[in-house]
Amino acid sequence: MKVSGALAWHPEVAMSQEEIDDFLSGRWVARLATIGPDGYPHVSPLWYYWDGHCVYMALTHTRRPCKHLRHNPRCSLAIDMDDRPLMGMRSNLAKAVIITGEAELTAVGSEQTVTIEAGPWQGAYRPEQVVAMIGSRYPLSSRDGALGFTLESYRELFSQPGIEHSQLFKDNVGRVVTKITPKKIQAWDFSKAPIGTTDNA
Repeated sequence: MKVSGALAWHPEVAMSQEEIDDFLSGRWVARLATIGPDGYPHVSPLWYYWDGHCVYMALTHTRRPCKHLRHNPRCSLAIDMDDRPLMGMRSNLAKAVIITGEAELTAVGSEQTVTIEAGPWQGAYRPEQVVAMIGSRYPLSSRDGALGFTLESYRELFSQPGIEHSQLFKDNVGRVVTKITPKKIQAWDFSKAPIGTTDNA
């Protein structure tokens, strides 16, 4: 008796370009790995936007990932989901996209523009526009039926007097758009190889 299924990447579970685009359009968190001056990797969880060709993120210039990328633009990121700890191995529902590439940094307030290569937002934008676009993908709004602290609440908070003295404001000052051009993409969907048993002939 032979057990089929997938616990590691192989061609049977590879994702197509369409499947990658569909998956990366979700509101996942990307884990960005950068290389420090000491040679050790550093991993940061970040929001992102995927246009079908490149990944865009909004870093803060004082944080380590941005400093690392200025020193060395080579990086990797992982975007994944795994239902198996909750649902068990029968569904084998686990998807991931691993991207290796190089980053290009454009600071908010600079004279440069950021070109989104493809997708519905294709075009050239000021870096502050790209930061806002990335941020708009994640928070729920009252239009979505969300209660509590919504996207509208967040915008209202930033319009209040004295907000510039808060840590929240300081954490959002000095943003740098990070555009990652992939050199290599590896993607898998383990549910494409259903677990089961077959008899050996």
